Amino acid sequence: MTSFFSTPFKTSRNNNKSTFGWAIFGMFLLFSIVSNAQKKRDLLTAIIQKDVVESLDSTLYKPFEKKEFHNRLMNLPKDVQKKILSDAKEIMTYNWPSIPATAYLDYKRSGDRMGMEKYWSDGLDVLKKLVLAEVLEGEGRFLDAIINGSWAVCEQSTWVLSAHLPSQKGGAGIPNINDPIIDLGAGETASTLAWTYYFFKEDFEKTSPFLKARIPYEITHRIIEPYTVRDDFWWMSFKNENFVNNWNPWCNYNVLLSTLLLGNEVTPKVRKQVITKSMQSVDKFINYYKDDGACEEGPAYWSHAAAKMMEYLELLKTYSEGKISLSDAPIIKNMGTYILNAHVNEDYYINFADSSVRLHTYPGVVFRYGNYVNDTSLKQFGSFLANQENFYGSPTKGSLDVAIHNVDLYPSIQATPAIKATEMSFWYNGTEVAGGRTHKDPSKGFFFAAKGGYNDESHNHNDIGTFVLYHEGTPLLADIGVETYSSKTFGPKRYEIWTMQSDYHNVPMINGFSQAYGKKFKASQVSFQNSKSQLRFGLNVAGAYPESASCKFWNRTYTLKRTSQPELVIEDQFSLKEYKGESKQHFITTQLPVLVKAGEIKLKEKGGKSINFYYPAAIFEIKIEELPLTDKRLLTSWKQDKLYRIILIDKKKLLLNNYKLRIAEN
Repeated sequence: MTSFFSTPFKTSRNNNKSTFGWAIFGMFLLFSIVSNAQKKRDLLTAIIQKDVVESLDSTLYKPFEKKEFHNRLMNLPKDVQKKILSDAKEIMTYNWPSIPATAYLDYKRSGDRMGMEKYWSDGLDVLKKLVLAEVLEGEGRFLDAIINGSWAVCEQSTWVLSAHLPSQKGGAGIPNINDPIIDLGAGETASTLAWTYYFFKEDFEKTSPFLKARIPYEITHRIIEPYTVRDDFWWMSFKNENFVNNWNPWCNYNVLLSTLLLGNEVTPKVRKQVITKSMQSVDKFINYYKDDGACEEGPAYWSHAAAKMMEYLELLKTYSEGKISLSDAPIIKNMGTYILNAHVNEDYYINFADSSVRLHTYPGVVFRYGNYVNDTSLKQFGSFLANQENFYGSPTKGSLDVAIHNVDLYPSIQATPAIKATEMSFWYNGTEVAGGRTHKDPSKGFFFAAKGGYNDESHNHNDIGTFVLYHEGTPLLADIGVETYSSKTFGPKRYEIWTMQSDYHNVPMINGFSQAYGKKFKASQVSFQNSKSQLRFGLNVAGAYPESASCKFWNRTYTLKRTSQPELVIEDQFSLKEYKGESKQHFITTQLPVLVKAGEIKLKEKGGKSINFYYPAAIFEIKIEELPLTDKRLLTSWKQDKLYRIILIDKKKLLLNNYKLRIAEN
């Protein structure tokens, strides 16, 4: 039997191997098997084969000593230090709750995951604040509260989030303590406890050797042991390389970080196992990405997909003193710079897939990515975001791990010019996402983005051919985004949710049919052209609809014209085999559309300028609908309680036709 744990601390729990039953089906429905693996690059595996890992067996991870981190905290502005101490003082008597069994059952009973997750996130946030304050002050004032918090977290029956319990033996509901599984929640909990142990193990030892032993024991039992003996966690991607998402680098990073922070409490043999296995697993994530580096899951997931991969690679590079590095690999750089093009203006990002229109990207993580790949534009973007996100006043936002790195890099970020490099166009030919601007200044002119792809992407919406259009830095024609997650979001009823349906994206209903879900429903004949005067993106969307739509082809072309009065032209050419039902055009708008006259709709008026939508009145009848927003996530994202939908109903009922729609600044 492998010895995982250097300090003797026996367990009476059984480590029964989990099996995946029908209960996990709902979680995987969204992530169904597709033949979409890209290149078998195996960049990390190639390093393993050079026996580099063998030379690291006895190396211990010591990012910095407590005194060193204390000095970094002391270098923060006085008001930031004061805030760290005052926040911790307020929560010194925090009553660490036991997470009720019904909080876990809520997910199974009603689909509610947020109640349980609030217990989980509140606890980790309190522990983070206490750790930072005690390292800063160093007088022991917060130590008992840290002990109480660490002990309370260790006492929890599981660190796994309720929404992820379907993968345990027995399925969703009450946690199965005999089947420890690793999910995002367990990983984040482990890394927070591991940092706590790293800074305070000597203090714990002085209080009680049992206290010092507790955190390493729990991390070993719940994280390291299952990780090393199993290869069937779906996110490892050892069983299926055809779908890999952000869980892969996120979980692998937290497992590796926790293992390394425990130092001598983990044997060299097990440490090597974790390093090697994590490298083999993260290779699957890198292999899955297309060469263009675009995040299929959308920019909302970049921080915990490509950026989490960077954090993992950064950790490997630091630990190995540069022997394990992919800093020069083009795919790694492309995955980083994607976030630059996904940023529209201020806190707006292209929000395809399960992304919200407003995002708060971690400035320190963006800066670290720039450091890792030695990309000046990314480092400067990190500094730009730091100003935008009030990073300098609140550098400890996020997890304890993120906060520690933010504090460490605070002076470097502050010394870097805050510049956002703005490209006039971009084209991700593998992911089929295109876009561009009419003006170098993000607050002027139009910004446009559109997508092809297929209707089984990670965090998929049925949205082949959709687009967004911004005017003077704010959304004009929009992608609604995603509501608060529930069991329905990742289950067989996902496409009953209105925001997932093609009728609530800027795409047509063809012959009475909406787009269908599945890997075979995809764009074809995708093309992109760009010149100084215009950008053009075209595709055939017919393949995104079921056969019953009887559509031979439906070619859509977007042309963004960079003129003194910029405009977007949408041209549709189609051929139907037979008439079955109405064809409609849908456009989601952020402001109330006003019908000026037949064929002309005013979308926006500001500062003497109006943005009008022109359509052939001889072909279309028009209907304008209000779309009330009641979901908390949508309300927070949009900061308004309604959007609108323009519906153009084709009254000609022709089997073959072509027409143009035009959106222009007047």
